[in-house]
Amino acid sequence: MPTVFKNEVVTGIGTTPVDILQIIAGVRATIVGLNLSNTSDFDMAVVNIYVIDESSTVANYARQIPIPPGSSAKVITNGERLILPETAGMRIECDTENCIDAAISYVEIS
Repeated sequence: MPTVFKNEVVTGIGTTPVDILQIIAGVRATIVGLNLSNTSDFDMAVVNIYVIDESSTVANYARQIPIPPGSSAKVITNGERLILPETAGMRIECDTENCIDAAISYVEIS
Protein backbone atom coordinates (compact mmCIF):
# COMPACT_ATOMS: atom_id res chain seq x y z
CA MET A 1 0.00 0.00 0.00
CA PRO A 2 2.05 2.99 -1.24
CA THR A 3 1.86 6.30 0.61
CA VAL A 4 2.81 9.64 -0.90
CA PHE A 5 3.20 12.89 1.03
CA LYS A 6 1.69 15.85 -0.86
CA ASN A 7 0.60 19.43 -0.45
CA GLU A 8 -1.66 21.85 -2.27
CA VAL A 9 -1.53 25.63 -2.24
CA VAL A 10 -4.58 27.66 -3.28
CA THR A 11 -4.49 31.46 -3.35
CA GLY A 12 -7.10 34.19 -3.63
CA ILE A 13 -10.01 32.33 -2.04
CA GLY A 14 -13.02 34.58 -1.56
CA THR A 15 -16.80 34.56 -1.57
CA THR A 16 -17.07 31.85 -4.24
CA PRO A 17 -16.52 28.37 -2.70
CA VAL A 18 -13.26 26.76 -3.88
CA ASP A 19 -12.45 23.04 -3.78
CA ILE A 20 -8.93 22.99 -2.34
CA LEU A 21 -8.62 19.21 -2.37
CA GLN A 22 -10.29 16.47 -4.40
CA ILE A 23 -9.27 12.85 -3.79
CA ILE A 24 -9.19 10.73 -6.94
CA ALA A 25 -10.81 7.30 -7.29
CA GLY A 26 -8.75 4.43 -5.89
CA VAL A 27 -6.96 6.66 -3.37
CA ARG A 28 -7.62 7.61 0.26
CA ALA A 29 -6.03 10.58 2.00
CA THR A 30 -5.19 11.74 5.48
CA ILE A 31 -4.97 15.50 5.93
CA VAL A 32 -2.20 16.29 8.40
CA GLY A 33 -2.13 20.09 8.17
CA LEU A 34 -4.27 23.00 7.01
CA ASN A 35 -3.17 26.60 7.33
CA LEU A 36 -5.23 29.61 6.21
CA SER A 37 -3.73 33.07 5.77
CA ASN A 38 -5.60 36.38 5.40
CA THR A 39 -3.65 38.37 2.81
CA SER A 40 -5.72 41.53 3.30
CA ASP A 41 -4.11 44.49 5.02
CA PHE A 42 -7.41 45.86 6.33
CA ASP A 43 -10.31 43.36 6.22
CA MET A 44 -11.22 40.70 8.78
CA ALA A 45 -12.02 37.46 6.95
CA VAL A 46 -14.57 34.97 8.24
CA VAL A 47 -13.94 31.51 6.77
CA ASN A 48 -16.10 28.40 6.37
CA ILE A 49 -14.58 24.98 5.64
CA TYR A 50 -16.62 22.09 4.25
CA VAL A 51 -15.92 18.39 3.79
CA ILE A 52 -17.48 16.62 0.83
CA ASP A 53 -17.89 12.86 1.25
CA GLU A 54 -17.72 10.15 -1.41
CA SER A 55 -21.46 10.53 -2.16
CA SER A 56 -21.15 14.34 -2.67
CA THR A 57 -22.76 15.24 0.66
CA VAL A 58 -21.38 18.58 1.88
CA ALA A 59 -20.93 19.05 5.64
CA ASN A 60 -19.51 21.84 7.75
CA TYR A 61 -16.04 21.06 9.09
CA ALA A 62 -15.40 24.48 10.67
CA ARG A 63 -17.65 27.55 10.56
CA GLN A 64 -17.16 31.25 11.01
CA ILE A 65 -13.40 31.17 11.68
CA PRO A 66 -12.32 34.81 12.11
CA ILE A 67 -8.89 35.59 10.68
CA PRO A 68 -7.65 39.15 11.30
CA PRO A 69 -5.89 41.05 8.49
CA GLY A 70 -2.33 39.84 7.93
CA SER A 71 -2.84 36.81 10.21
CA SER A 72 -3.11 33.04 9.89
CA ALA A 73 -5.15 30.22 11.38
CA LYS A 74 -3.95 26.65 11.75
CA VAL A 75 -7.09 24.58 11.31
CA ILE A 76 -5.63 21.05 11.31
CA THR A 77 -2.48 20.72 13.39
CA ASN A 78 -0.90 19.21 16.52
CA GLY A 79 -1.60 15.58 15.73
CA GLU A 80 -5.16 16.06 14.51
CA ARG A 81 -5.98 14.09 11.36
CA LEU A 82 -8.86 14.15 8.90
CA ILE A 83 -9.36 10.96 6.90
CA LEU A 84 -10.95 11.33 3.44
CA PRO A 85 -12.12 8.36 1.35
CA GLU A 86 -11.74 8.21 -2.41
CA THR A 87 -13.64 10.92 -4.36
CA ALA A 88 -14.08 13.02 -1.20
CA GLY A 89 -12.76 16.55 -0.85
CA MET A 90 -12.50 19.84 1.01
CA ARG A 91 -14.00 23.23 0.12
CA ILE A 92 -13.36 26.72 1.53
CA GLU A 93 -15.15 30.07 1.25
CA CYS A 94 -14.94 33.36 3.11
CA ASP A 95 -16.93 36.57 3.40
CA THR A 96 -14.24 38.77 1.83
CA GLU A 97 -13.22 38.72 -1.81
CA ASN A 98 -9.83 37.17 -2.78
CA CYS A 99 -8.13 37.35 0.61
CA ILE A 100 -7.47 33.79 1.83
CA ASP A 101 -4.50 31.62 0.89
CA ALA A 102 -4.67 27.96 1.93
CA ALA A 103 -1.86 25.44 2.34
CA ILE A 104 -2.91 21.84 2.92
CA SER A 105 -0.60 18.89 3.64
CA TYR A 106 -1.82 15.34 3.23
CA VAL A 107 -0.81 11.74 2.73
CA GLU A 108 -2.25 9.77 -0.20
CA ILE A 109 -2.73 6.05 0.33
CA SER A 110 -3.41 3.90 -2.72
